Amino acid sequence: MKLQKDAGRGDMGAPKRIRYKAMRYVLIGDDMFYRMLEGLLLNCLGPVESNRLLHEVHEGTCGTHQSAHKMKWLIRRSGYYWPTMLEDCFKYYKGCQAC
Repeated sequence: MKLQKDAGRGDMGAPKRIRYKAMRYVLIGDDMFYRMLEGLLLNCLGPVESNRLLHEVHEGTCGTHQSAHKMKWLIRRSGYYWPTMLEDCFKYYKGCQAC
């Protein structure tokens, strides 16, 4: 008789790499957080909130038109995260007319 491995789990169809990445996210109530290696939780943002934050970091009151890597560092230090953060920072930085 052959036993089915991990019977009853719904994630068996997902590739191992995706399952590993999904373990880094935590749901608390209706909010999603990204767990860093140190155990800190970063608030995950959607597209609208991330664009507003990019604008504030790059051109806001304290914004000094930072480079993409510096923007990413400032955003993560502020406690925010989204999966395409570095690519979005590069797009915003390259599209800035003042820079």
